[in-house]
Amino acid sequence: MTTDHSPVPGLRAEDGETLDALVDSSRRLRRFWPQLTAGPEPTAPVSAGFRVPSGARRVVAGMPEYGL
Repeated sequence: MTTDHSPVPGLRAEDGETLDALVDSSRRLRRFWPQLTAGPEPTAPVSAGFRVPSGARRVVAGMPEYGL
């Protein structure tokens, strides 16, 4: 049993916009999609990290999986 599906020429939303037009309009509004031009991106502040108690370090150092 073979079915013949003809391709749909540009899927449209309920209001008649194509997906490409929706993406373009959301880019213009700076919503949901990243801008096409690659500019400087904001960087997250570097965290200071965290401390591991010396007792926990000794426990891990004694584990054979870590070979220490």
